[in-house]
Amino acid sequence: MFYRRKILLALLEAFGGSLDILDCQELLLLLCWRRGKHYYDFFPHSTGNKSFILAQDHHRLIDLGLLAAQENFQLAADGSHIDQLQATDRAVLYALVAEIGELSGEALLHKVVLEIPHYFSRSSHVKSLFPDQEYELFSACWNQSQEPTFFTIGYEGLSIDAYLDLLISNNVAALIDVRKNPLSMKYGFSKKRLAYFLSEADITYMHVSELGIPSNLRHDLQDETDYRQLFDFYSTHILPAQLDYLIWLKQIAKDYKRVAITCFEAHHLCCHRHRIAAYLIKEPDFQMPIIHLRDESACTVNQESKNTHNGLLGINTLYSSL
Repeated sequence: MFYRRKILLALLEAFGGSLDILDCQELLLLLCWRRGKHYYDFFPHSTGNKSFILAQDHHRLIDLGLLAAQENFQLAADGSHIDQLQATDRAVLYALVAEIGELSGEALLHKVVLEIPHYFSRSSHVKSLFPDQEYELFSACWNQSQEPTFFTIGYEGLSIDAYLDLLISNNVAALIDVRKNPLSMKYGFSKKRLAYFLSEADITYMHVSELGIPSNLRHDLQDETDYRQLFDFYSTHILPAQLDYLIWLKQIAKDYKRVAITCFEAHHLCCHRHRIAAYLIKEPDFQMPIIHLRDESACTVNQESKNTHNGLLGINTLYSSL
């Protein structure tokens, strides 16, 4: 069993065996926050902090007979789940139980929002819990920028919830999938499900396979030189043949103002999306700043290649990374 599911079951046991959905989400958020580990990721939603992975685990644990088949979270089997946790996690859980006591519902929500306001920027209920002055104080941490911006993002190493959180945190309004084949073994990132999850986050999804790299060109890639040659081929032969789609992409960026293109690789230099960005930078009618989300991620592209591509920084100050 995934360790995160043991965390969930132990949390339920520690809080009496049953929690409603919102209380469970908020307590899990606090537990992960206290522990400093993302056993579950969350993203801002109209209902509060939300997790599609948690919802998936709920259904799976019902199938396994460990949770009752109902909307709320309720243990259905005897036995200690707390004993299956690592010692540090048990200690954090016990401390959380002592701290929270009988808090639930709006009282619990009030506490969690004050401590971790980030995940409640889209909540339709939170504002009513606080005086206007107090609400304005903690809501000031939410990114309200609507400046037209073009982002790139890869989902490698991210859960669907962390991915959505990153997009929402940057107020992305539309996501353009530039994978040739939008299929993934990773939960939430195949085309149909990704489009649905994005719609739940009020983000428009579009797929443009024409801007992807055909799978047959990805065969036998052994080292950084192979990848660099592939990206050079992409820039020289594939992109010039897709000018209509590049013009369309520029128009989408203007229409939605804050858009992102996405593929798999965490670092943009490991992915063909950086060549799309490089093309856009050279277009005189494209004046948006370009931000590569997750640029701190490891990349196998060698330093010479990095320096070559980063040379764009010297000719266009709009090109940046976050």
